[in-house]
Amino acid sequence: MSPSATAEQESKRVLRSRRNELLPIFRLPTEILVAVFKNVEEDYRLDESASSDVPPCVVVSRVCRYWRSVAYACPALWTHIRSTNPRLVAIMLEKSRNLPLVVMYKSPAPPRRCLKPILSHLPRIKSLQLRAVHIYADPIIQWLSSQHAPLLETFEFSKPINSPVAVTVVTRPISNDIFQGRAPRLRSVQLTCLRIDWTADVFSGIRTLSIREPGPQSFPTLSQLLSTLERMPALEHLSLERILINDEGTMPDRTVSLPQLKNLALGNPSIQDAISIFRKLVLPADVKISLSLIDVFGHQDIPDLFAAMAMHPGGSHSIIKSMRAIHHTYSSLCIQLSTSPTMNPADFWNPSDNDIRLSLEFRYDDDVLHLPPQPNIAFDVCRTAMQDRDKIQSLYLVGFESPNREFWRAGSVCLPNVEVIHLEGIQNGSLIAALKTVDDDQNMDILYRSLRVLELKAACFREEELVETEATLKMRARCGVGLDTLRLAKCRNLRANWVQKFREVIETVDWEEYQEPKGDSGARTYTLEEIAAALTNRPAVWYDDAENDRREF
Repeated sequence: MSPSATAEQESKRVLRSRRNELLPIFRLPTEILVAVFKNVEEDYRLDESASSDVPPCVVVSRVCRYWRSVAYACPALWTHIRSTNPRLVAIMLEKSRNLPLVVMYKSPAPPRRCLKPILSHLPRIKSLQLRAVHIYADPIIQWLSSQHAPLLETFEFSKPINSPVAVTVVTRPISNDIFQGRAPRLRSVQLTCLRIDWTADVFSGIRTLSIREPGPQSFPTLSQLLSTLERMPALEHLSLERILINDEGTMPDRTVSLPQLKNLALGNPSIQDAISIFRKLVLPADVKISLSLIDVFGHQDIPDLFAAMAMHPGGSHSIIKSMRAIHHTYSSLCIQLSTSPTMNPADFWNPSDNDIRLSLEFRYDDDVLHLPPQPNIAFDVCRTAMQDRDKIQSLYLVGFESPNREFWRAGSVCLPNVEVIHLEGIQNGSLIAALKTVDDDQNMDILYRSLRVLELKAACFREEELVETEATLKMRARCGVGLDTLRLAKCRNLRANWVQKFREVIETVDWEEYQEPKGDSGARTYTLEEIAAALTNRPAVWYDDAENDRREF
């Protein structure tokens, strides 16, 4: 290119630059521009679904020379690293200078070119979230053991739960070697599918501990578990998933107090393991508890569980206002108790909800139980768990198999002041029959005297049930125990004329009409080859995926 052409291009560049400087956005004060950049960066950071590997700090630095100079002069813009591009990571490590780092690395790619340089800055990492397939977990643990972590506050490390190579790859356990045993500010630890050395004290003093599926080689004895918890007196949140207790022959003779504990979750222990754990823990009375229990051999185990849970209470109890029982089948029952009078949505098992103080999932042993547990075991559990059941205002039942009148009578005795009943996917004929008022010439037998709101969802009415429902509603109204509100959602065989009849008896009737599915349902038959291919090539499943947080029944 000739000198004259070069000079002409330079002149055009200068003119474009000066023209841009006249635009209003380029006359913004530096501090306002920095605030805008920080907001953009924060939006990107909070949106975990963002697919771009180029962080906003890099994007804005490429707009013009002025924006680049402002971005480079603000190291705080470069401290949140989740890119897997080695070149961009190097830029961010340089531009962030010596500020504390927040790192999120969830790439299945080999970590040596990208993650290893990040972990070389371990002494200034404040928050660290890692995902790694099994073949890369061991070198990552080695890198984490190369330096101490004086600023680290949050540490999350997970492997997938369904990797076919998991059985062939040996990963060293998380032990005192990690962070060279020095992470004085560490407050939260979440480990998934990683072996644990329960004697390690590097995590002493933390407030949140979550350990999921460490594998049989890392199952502790009760003494080891108690010793670990004993070193965490400030613990507020404890979650142990898929951990069985190894039998050590004798029961430890000491108890461990966790006076600050707010949440306790035990996932998939046997009910006997849960009983053993509760017998040795001193917990606040208002601690939020979630249990998913296996190997329940019958009703006789449940009183033992609640007796153990109530052995060492302290503080004040929460006031329970609603109860939900979900999906009673041959071998499972789920029960939740909430301090809120409403549970939304009604059909989710969501123990993470702050209002739900007690979540119980019982899975019965099919080889021991020859007959399914009776449905009214739900009320037996409630009666065993609570003394002040008269405070419960709302009852939610989802997926039960045609409970009979005795079930409803047991519920009325157990929950005398219930005001709202929500049924979903349940034949409601027995409830309507139970709501009838019966005069035996001496006294009036009325169940659920306080009932004011009845919600029926996904029910299937027969003609005789509609007639019976209208008669029952009128009968209760005449006796002074009528309903104020009837909600009908997606109920089959319910026509507008019947809804109008109900409205002549009840002040408020909300009706969401059932709509028949249109067209092809989309169902298809898969070949054996397609099924085998899907199982072979299935993606990794991670415990911390958002869709795994709530289960619908």
